[in-house]
Amino acid sequence: MEFSPNLSLSQKQQLKLSPQLLQSFELMALPLTELQARIKAEIESNPALDLPSSWDVSYERFAQEKQRRETSGLDDTYSDSSSYGSDRGSGYDYEASDRQQKFMENALSLEETLQEHLLSQLGCEHLTEEAYKVGEILITNLDANGFFREDPKTILSEKQAEHLPDLLKLIRQFDPPGICAKDWRESLILQAQAKGLSGEDLKHFKALVEDNLELMRANKQAQVAKTLGIDTEELEELFAFLKTLTPFPGQSFSSGPEQYVIPDLSIKNEEGQLVLSMNNSSLPDLAINTEFESLAEDLGSSEESKKAQPYIKEQIKSANALIFQVQVRNQTLYKVAHILLQEQQEFFLFGPQYIKPLTQKAVAEQLGVHETTISRIATAKYIDTDWGIIPIKKLFSNAVGEEGSELSKQAVKETIRQILEEHQGQKALSDQKISDILKEKGISVARRTVAKYRNELNIDPSFIRGTN
Repeated sequence: MEFSPNLSLSQKQQLKLSPQLLQSFELMALPLTELQARIKAEIESNPALDLPSSWDVSYERFAQEKQRRETSGLDDTYSDSSSYGSDRGSGYDYEASDRQQKFMENALSLEETLQEHLLSQLGCEHLTEEAYKVGEILITNLDANGFFREDPKTILSEKQAEHLPDLLKLIRQFDPPGICAKDWRESLILQAQAKGLSGEDLKHFKALVEDNLELMRANKQAQVAKTLGIDTEELEELFAFLKTLTPFPGQSFSSGPEQYVIPDLSIKNEEGQLVLSMNNSSLPDLAINTEFESLAEDLGSSEESKKAQPYIKEQIKSANALIFQVQVRNQTLYKVAHILLQEQQEFFLFGPQYIKPLTQKAVAEQLGVHETTISRIATAKYIDTDWGIIPIKKLFSNAVGEEGSELSKQAVKETIRQILEEHQGQKALSDQKISDILKEKGISVARRTVAKYRNELNIDPSFIRGTN
């Protein structure tokens, strides 16, 4: 058999993302305050960038202005955009050792927040820099109760997510027990495990917490005991043990200084017309420094100038890239906001109960971009409305209910909130009762779904509300 060399040509499509495009995606996902910090850092390091001397990237002025409005009785709203704010490998890890020393020296403080308390414990662990960063992200993602604001998987990169199981296990061993949970139910189960509950006892405890607390409050112990497959005496012991735990472990800590959210844009009802305004005053009008740009020519053709020219060109290129990326971010945000104004008109005019089903995919199709682009531009961005400053993502919601009478998830949640706020009876409404009331309003939602939405609204279950 003879072999002969053979060449063949074939066409193959392959998408390659340039560093500039990747950075553009990154800037889209940044909240306004972090974008301000990124621009400030670039200005400090790149002499090719020029900006107005009056611009201040810090948002302390926004906080001060907000406080001034509140103390003077002025309405804290904005009529146009100009009135917005100013505004690590294996082996011994020396960086971890430095962190440990730093945290040990600052471990004691007055009015310690939950995040400070947990970070001080994290700093005492020998972790690689990458693992520490993941732990830091998890801790700063916790709310005042000790629960996750966002699903950790959605805020970690693929590489960071590799550390998630180990860091979750580690932080859940910190004080207080029960933190790093999705809700109070999971928190109670984590606390039970921390106190040594295991085997069949833990199995029965989980079933009690997840599905049977409403029945316990209704004094249906016999029914619960039968469901769990234990006698009433064992059930009472489990319930007594549950009462020694706290459903909200983070609330014993200071809430920390008040945090101010700077909205990226505004959509408000002005004399019957919805007006969309971008918050342009919180970002500077970046430009290329003309003196720096002409510096390469002014230096002449000396040996030193030849060495300086590549640096000058690189800084100008970097500055132009940042200016372009900020423009793309703002243009994309404006286009998305314009579609939201059209699709969610009833919400902007009449309130949260009128949020319609709207997916990111549907908006992406209207703009002719990928769904991930909409996800990035909606992440950690806020919009000022007549109903308060809300996350843009709140205006995206899946449909709930039967076809033909579908409501958005957000609208159902707001209806549940309204039902609970308007309830005047002495006995707290159970999730099943809320489900029944919704059905009377033509909204078919199961009890478990009601419980899920109520948890997302940070509203206590009836057995806790009934004791207040």
